[in-house]
Amino acid sequence: MEPNINNLVSVIIPCYNDHAYIEEAIGSVNNQTYKNVEIIVIDDGSGTETKEILKNIKQENLTVLYQENAGPSTARNNGIIHAKGDFILTLDADDYFDATFVEKGMLVFEKESDVGLVTCNAYVFNENGIIDEIISKEGDVIHFFLNNSAIGNSLFRKESWSAIGGFDEDMKKGFEDWDFHIGLTKANWKIKVIEEYLFYYRDKPNSRNSQADKLFKYDLWKYIYTKHKDLFLDNHELMIHTIFSQMEVLEKNCHTLRGSIDYKIGNKLLKPFRFIKNFGLKRK
Repeated sequence: MEPNINNLVSVIIPCYNDHAYIEEAIGSVNNQTYKNVEIIVIDDGSGTETKEILKNIKQENLTVLYQENAGPSTARNNGIIHAKGDFILTLDADDYFDATFVEKGMLVFEKESDVGLVTCNAYVFNENGIIDEIISKEGDVIHFFLNNSAIGNSLFRKESWSAIGGFDEDMKKGFEDWDFHIGLTKANWKIKVIEEYLFYYRDKPNSRNSQADKLFKYDLWKYIYTKHKDLFLDNHELMIHTIFSQMEVLEKNCHTLRGSIDYKIGNKLLKPFRFIKNFGLKRK
């Protein structure tokens, strides 16, 4: 079964200094088996090299918008405002999709009118090849509130984006995709996972996502939980149970770590240094 090709899909690609990858991202859209697409690249205040590459890409269904650097949420919202399609595919400029993703996602929308967003499993890769996998999970609003399992690059109805006010432009440091998934399920849209590896996520050491997880994670958690505190208050017993369950898992992991050979060897190697440190403190 093939999807109705009359439905235009608008592909939104925020781009910030991604001159090394943007052509590969656009190429993955051009290679889709579903052909009724337009591509909107939003240059989010990139330098000269990226702007030159974008200027030299010539294809009829491609539009490039320019804005001052404001972050992915603003770039996506800007692109979607200009989109002609009723279905939106978001794609970061350094990632790419399998050629069949849009076709398979559009079939889901035709079969299930209450689905607001379609995603899939993903391969994580770097210059050495595939290094990890991401298994996406379906669930209700509580599931997404408790688990940041959102893959940012996904296919969704423009109607569902509009219903929740788009991407949160205050979340400039990351996790806006998590918030978007919470918002959709909170508004009673379903999220559907195609249980295939149809997305390729590029792992970069200093990427915005890695920085968000390392440097801003607790601030972003606090923002999410405060913004959606009604979910916590309405489901406090489940939330408390989940917190204690996670604490229990953490404690078991710590116990396992302390019993490991690597930990014991490291502990013995560091013992003389702790003696020196304590000796210095006693002398003071």
